[in-house]
Amino acid sequence: MKTVFKPIQTLNQRTFKKNKGRNLVAVIAILMTTIMFTTLFTLTQSMSKNMVEMTFRQTGYDGQASFKSITAEQFSLIANHPDVAEAGESLILGLAQNKKLGGKQVEIRWSSDINAEHSFAMPTTGTMPTAADEIALDTLILDRLGIPHQLGENVTLEWRKDLAKDEVTTSTFTLCGFWEGNESVYASMAWVSREFADEMIGDHIADGKTSILGLHTAQVILHSDRNIEAAMENILADTGLTELEFGVNLAYSPEMNATAAQESLPMYLGMALVFLAGYLIIYNIFQISVTADIQFYGKLKTLGTTTKQIKKLIYGQANRLCVIGIPLGLLLGWLLGMVLVPVLMGQLEGNAVVSANPMIFLGSALFAWLTVTISCLRPARLAGKVSPIEALRMSDAAITSKKKSKRTRNGASITGMAWANLGRNKKRTVTVICSLTLGLVLLSCFYAKNAAFDMEKYLSELAISDFQLDDASSENYIGGYDPRGTTLNADLVTAVEELDGLESTGHQYSHQFELTLNDETVQNIDAFYTQEMLDYWATYDPSGPAQIKNAMETRKAIGVLYGMDGIPLDAVAQEQHLFSGSYDAEKFASGNYVLVIGPALDLADTDSYAALPVPSVGSNITIENRTYQVMAVVDPLLAVDEGSYEGGVQDQLCMSFIIPTVAFQQQWPENTLRRLFFNVADEHIPAAQEMIDAYTKTVDTSLPVTSRKTMAEQYEAETRASAVIGNTISVIIALVGVLNFINSMVTAIVSRKKEFAMIQSVGMTKRQLRKMLICEGLDYAAVTLIVSYIVSALVVGIGVRAMTANEFSTFHFTLMPLMICTPILLAFAVLIPFFCFKNLEKQSIVERLRTE
Repeated sequence: MKTVFKPIQTLNQRTFKKNKGRNLVAVIAILMTTIMFTTLFTLTQSMSKNMVEMTFRQTGYDGQASFKSITAEQFSLIANHPDVAEAGESLILGLAQNKKLGGKQVEIRWSSDINAEHSFAMPTTGTMPTAADEIALDTLILDRLGIPHQLGENVTLEWRKDLAKDEVTTSTFTLCGFWEGNESVYASMAWVSREFADEMIGDHIADGKTSILGLHTAQVILHSDRNIEAAMENILADTGLTELEFGVNLAYSPEMNATAAQESLPMYLGMALVFLAGYLIIYNIFQISVTADIQFYGKLKTLGTTTKQIKKLIYGQANRLCVIGIPLGLLLGWLLGMVLVPVLMGQLEGNAVVSANPMIFLGSALFAWLTVTISCLRPARLAGKVSPIEALRMSDAAITSKKKSKRTRNGASITGMAWANLGRNKKRTVTVICSLTLGLVLLSCFYAKNAAFDMEKYLSELAISDFQLDDASSENYIGGYDPRGTTLNADLVTAVEELDGLESTGHQYSHQFELTLNDETVQNIDAFYTQEMLDYWATYDPSGPAQIKNAMETRKAIGVLYGMDGIPLDAVAQEQHLFSGSYDAEKFASGNYVLVIGPALDLADTDSYAALPVPSVGSNITIENRTYQVMAVVDPLLAVDEGSYEGGVQDQLCMSFIIPTVAFQQQWPENTLRRLFFNVADEHIPAAQEMIDAYTKTVDTSLPVTSRKTMAEQYEAETRASAVIGNTISVIIALVGVLNFINSMVTAIVSRKKEFAMIQSVGMTKRQLRKMLICEGLDYAAVTLIVSYIVSALVVGIGVRAMTANEFSTFHFTLMPLMICTPILLAFAVLIPFFCFKNLEKQSIVERLRTE
């Protein structure tokens, strides 16, 4: 069979083999573009996947829907519905109350295997309980209880069946299984056998509020994640259970999708920047290629080649380069994503999952190919429309340029010739300068944004002392706070007070009471909470407006009274934390005054409200038969006002007040410390941390500890991702710009070697030629730096300043990255022309003059 000759395909192959150096630069550019696209796609997909996984663990299950209360018969009907893939069930017995488990919610339940699997609590060592005395726990609970990770160990749990009663049941079990615990789950599970559960429950019926013994729960796994709410309503309608209430897993909610999209915005911005950077260099490469080969294209046109065929020739070369650069870029980009995903998701507990979704590779390849194709459009069009006569006259100058005559009084100078050379191909010069400037400006912006963060401002809202120790029940939102807890005992307080370098301390006590609201307070509440505010509040938390309405009708609320001294009192009494009134330390110490903790507002916004929803300054309030005068309304500092109420979750409006510790202890002498604050000299912080660590390890594992150092480290770990990604994108784009600069300089010198030979033949020395090329490189660098400094100053001074105008930032104008990059860019501008000239010298003037 006769082979059909395909001239364009043959020319494509031969042209590709001829221009190996140019192809190498193009492949590197495509490779770097693809790497960046693939890395960003990998990070976006992996971040979404890990956020969903984190939400699963926080909600406690990965099923689509759940029932907080359901009967066995109802569960059977739902589980057997054809739209249900599988369903799991459990019976709640109570909450563990062991002292060593303080601050950690541990639910004692019987569970089916399906429920355990979808609750991330299936034993990986051992089995689920079958005998009445068996139990399965996670490793975190075993560690808290000081029990080795070995099957057959004895486990004793003290637990409550009714949260409203103090009755505690003590049960001893044998460990039959365990699994790796995870700190991000809302509660740890203690699985017991069905035999033990039936024995404990008997005929008891749970009310689902405080009496939880025998509460039957379930989770449902559907065949599809789409339209979950509608699917569940259809299932309930088919089974005749429309009265049942169910909840959709937060991980599948529209809000979760919106959050994931918001978190992915920096990635999409990064992709846009990558496209721009990739376009600039690839466009420049093909523009230079077309200019260098323009005479070749002119000869092809003389032989009858059509415009369409020339474009096909250029696109064919681009596709060949893509075939080499894109697959390698996909692999390297995904591997880079594997390194960056754990950094990005560093704030999550457990191992971060790196997504290998095929869409990552398909999307990255498509975006990279589109970038290359779009970059080739203009060069291909220019090559296709040039006439044979024009092509034979063209050199490195711009295709559309016209010959201009320049007159000077003093003759041509080396520096003048170098500057003039930049204008020979203005489009290429502008492209190179834009490519370099983009990376430098981005680097300056990311650095300025990160440098604006003020760690002291951030920590002042979350931690008002170097160390904060809490009672173990202070964060127990189910069982509630115990005002007579023993976590912060006298021995621990003494150990803290004897620390070397101790600078100051502070104490906080707590007491809960029923507060009667007077007419003025009710009027303040009514004036503050407008109907519009209540309607909006009801869209995401209907219980809030209901509590406000109930408080105004009954004139009753829950009051929390704090006794404070030292660090916490000094913090809330600062001028910047006073909403209204003024603080007089001497008067306050008399015990006749009270500070009221106001709503969470920005101090600057308080004037926009008609009143604050608390007792007014100067009014009197009665707390258990003693009257106090309101001295001031203060900001609700997180470190002071956060925590659980006595008795757990409350369904009433709550207000908090502060009196001196001395006055508090006179009225409630049996209440123990809720929080202990202390500051230590910087050089003694490691020793203080060591003492606390030893105490929590050997004496009381349930002691909640907050330290400024660990919170700072946690924040840095959580924000490291954005800093790494931003700086990585900036550096790679800057490297792309440098590659563009190198390619332009090398091509400009090589394409003009015959021209250089001509001017050398009429008297220019090697030294003068070398100086001209170095000056040309320095001109590129100088223009780039001038543009970069001007644009960076504007973007940082206006854009970054606006972006960092928040309570945790202090803007500092800085162009430090640009200052660091300045000598590096100048060095490149000198070295690249120098080495190109050295390579040019290998050919004699005669050899270069003979070059076509």
